[in-house]
Amino acid sequence: MNDDFRSRVIMPIVLPIAVLATIAAFVGTVALTLLYNTNGGALALAAAAAGGILFTVSLATSQDRLELPQRGVVIFAASLPILVGAGFAAGIIGDIDDDARMANVQPLITIPEDAPVIAAENSVEYCFFEDGECGDVVDVWEVVPSAESDLVSFRFENLDPTGTQHNVAILELEGSVDDPQPGGSLGIASSLIPGGESDGYQDESITWDELPEEWYFVCSLHATMNGVGRVVEES
Repeated sequence: MNDDFRSRVIMPIVLPIAVLATIAAFVGTVALTLLYNTNGGALALAAAAAGGILFTVSLATSQDRLELPQRGVVIFAASLPILVGAGFAAGIIGDIDDDARMANVQPLITIPEDAPVIAAENSVEYCFFEDGECGDVVDVWEVVPSAESDLVSFRFENLDPTGTQHNVAILELEGSVDDPQPGGSLGIASSLIPGGESDGYQDESITWDELPEEWYFVCSLHATMNGVGRVVEES
């Protein structure tokens, strides 16, 4: 393979690929370093990296030509925050608790396909979601937990044609099924969403079995939308 073929054919292909691979590896390293760090560590690393970049840019633009020692300073200033952050993330520097180390990594919530479904089509009552539309009014929501997960999870469909926001919140039940009243919060509430949209909710800290035998569900914005819920086995 002669030098002419290498310079005309090989280098125009290999060099860009090598540059792209280097950039991808650098970006991936930075992303992992930020994610697998504490919140404070990630913030400090981002600030230090920004400072290093500003310093290297100002140094490079203030000189017509960088001598070898100056090049070393530029490389050192640009790479030091990444190296320090990587050291913290890997546990080489400092002592980060494993739980805190993952604080920036948010797992994706996956709602089981067979999770219970409830819907709304107005600001007065909930309804069962059947064949893409509201069915019977929900006064008692008998929840059949998903076979895939016993965590509290459900799907909420807001079919309100006016676009009004609704959600589903689960509270303790005061009173009776005939005269339900809201009790204390159980910390379970889906997001408020406008009409025509759907929302999936899953709580990573509580299962259906850990709920009271009967509980109160209500829209956070419309107290008239309420009922009593209970967990039942699939018949």
